[in-house]
Amino acid sequence: MGLPGTVVVAGFITFYLAAHNTDGLVVDDYYKEGLAINRTLRRQEAARKLGLSGSLAVEGGGVSLVLKANDAYVLPNQLRLRIAHPTIAGQDQVVSLVRTEGVFRGVMHPLEAGHWQFLVEDEAQTWRIAVSAKMPTTAPLTLVPGA
Repeated sequence: MGLPGTVVVAGFITFYLAAHNTDGLVVDDYYKEGLAINRTLRRQEAARKLGLSGSLAVEGGGVSLVLKANDAYVLPNQLRLRIAHPTIAGQDQVVSLVRTEGVFRGVMHPLEAGHWQFLVEDEAQTWRIAVSAKMPTTAPLTLVPGA
């Protein structure tokens, strides 16, 4: 009786965990996701044409970005930084970066140890630069379009 009873209890625990935890990984609309990939590639190409490159430093609750561009492009005064955990959507953040004295700075929640994706884009979403990194790190992250 003890062994079948243990299996029944384990079954109820498994059902409870499955019903109360979502993984957030499944995409409902694959067609829209495919279109978004095409827009992403165009935005990365736009960043490459503008000669955008930079260095991103993450320090506890703050982030700073030094960004360079072609002489013909004037950098905006504000950018958006999206920080995404590859598997836990609830830990994602969007940080507003404001330029002061040539450096873009923003305030964010400290990141847990693990792999993170960083995406820098202008407010109009005409270009974007992305980089992935394992945190914590003290080294600045190099931003290059299409990397």
